[in-house]
Amino acid sequence: MHLKTLFHLAVAATVALGSSSALAQSAAEPAYGPELQGFDYPYPVEHYRFSSQGQELDMAYLDVKPATPNGQTAVLLHGKNFCAATWDGTIKALSGAGYRVIAIDQIGFCKSSKPERYQFTFQQLAGNSRALLASLGIAHAIMVGHSTGGMLAMRYALMYPEATDQLVLVDPIGLEDWKAKGVPWLSLDGWMQRETRVTADSIRAYERATYYADTWDASYETWCRCWPACIAVRAAPPWRQARRGSTT
Repeated sequence: MHLKTLFHLAVAATVALGSSSALAQSAAEPAYGPELQGFDYPYPVEHYRFSSQGQELDMAYLDVKPATPNGQTAVLLHGKNFCAATWDGTIKALSGAGYRVIAIDQIGFCKSSKPERYQFTFQQLAGNSRALLASLGIAHAIMVGHSTGGMLAMRYALMYPEATDQLVLVDPIGLEDWKAKGVPWLSLDGWMQRETRVTADSIRAYERATYYADTWDASYETWCRCWPACIAVRAAPPWRQARRGSTT
């Protein structure tokens, strides 16, 4: 399958992030565990356990094998406001086209460990991802990244060019000079202050304005509920969320 076709599959499925596994919004906000316990993923969740920065960590991921393999593997890297489960539509499209699909929850996100002390860098997250793939015997793959995951996919390709068959970027960040556009630098303290103001309603408002063109559908609620910032409201310390949000 050509790169153009793969790109179209990824984009089409990502644009319709809320089109599958819909959950209607309820009056009471759900409460999940720190690793999203209680939030079901559309596929069985696997776990890669490893040591990093002097800590024992658990990285959750989905490994979806196609009915008719084409011999290629696509690795999906989520953005800051999403999880591996958000790729549901993309996984269906790619696995249906014969790809083995690996969708990773990065450390600090969703169903993976959220260490109290961790140096979040794109190099570290890329290294973690490479180690996970190596543990599965995957020597090379097509890397697909959305939003902040696009920055991670680019860093991965720079660090491991021999392990990157193709690089697919879906609405990535990191290709523009934010300072030139007037976006101010935000300190770690600034990130923490911003995280303390996050609420479930503010998450919906942000998603409505940023991802859904000022519209809202009940199916989008699924991704609001699994957004790690939602977890920050209920369980995780704001300082941890701030460090993760300021990944460099």
